[in-house]
Amino acid sequence: MFGYIKPMTEELKVKEQELYKSIYCGLCSAMGEHICTSNRLTLSYDIVFLALVRCCVTGERIHIEKKRCMAHPIKPRNRAYIPETLRYCARVSALLTYYNVKDDIEDGGKLKSKLLLPSAKRYMKKADMPDLGEIIKNRLDTLCSLEKEGGSLDRNADCFGSLLGEVFAYGLENPELYNFGYHIGKWIYMIDAADDFEKDKKAGEYNPLSDYEALPCEALNIACTLELEAAYAAFNRTEAKNQVLKAIIENILTLGMPSVSHKITGENK
Repeated sequence: MFGYIKPMTEELKVKEQELYKSIYCGLCSAMGEHICTSNRLTLSYDIVFLALVRCCVTGERIHIEKKRCMAHPIKPRNRAYIPETLRYCARVSALLTYYNVKDDIEDGGKLKSKLLLPSAKRYMKKADMPDLGEIIKNRLDTLCSLEKEGGSLDRNADCFGSLLGEVFAYGLENPELYNFGYHIGKWIYMIDAADDFEKDKKAGEYNPLSDYEALPCEALNIACTLELEAAYAAFNRTEAKNQVLKAIIENILTLGMPSVSHKITGENK
């Protein structure tokens, strides 16, 4: 995904910070175990957020151990072991990496993406989730068609939101998780479009906001705020089975993500 979903760490309690870090490390380990070592390089904060939410609503037990790794060979770090949640998130990350690389190649044939494609194909095969892979492919194909047609920001964001809705809710009978993921996906698409606005304008590339002479900061910030409020409402309609995880997720939704919105849109209100 995009790496925009982060907590405001200075507002987290110590135990919340430690749990967040341990889940990050646990997911990194799971990506190496279930996909391959090089796949760990694609780890993003957004996938960690997916793990937080899935674990919070399923109530899966979190076991934490101190472990060393290649990145931290001297001092052991806390690593969370959450078998089902982290296995799922590692596989989702592999699928999204493959389709992101494929999309980059189709858009501009970037050399980096071409070099990554063989590895990304291996990641997808190791993920072994053809049904979810097909859902992601169909949504991204639709999004690609919309972008080629010069689709509006809202229509495009709706399509990407439906993709994230499927990812968050997959395998769990919880309709609010789909709604939650849908609004998170819309927020990500809008923020990414805003973040790329100046770069795309200079390069003459498509951006759903390219009809504007300047970034419509106030309108974008309002739209992003509404999506976060809708996501927060959906989350509150879902039973949280881990209160520490709930506190971290609320920090991200009410502090971390709004901070990103304000920074990218230039709105500091």
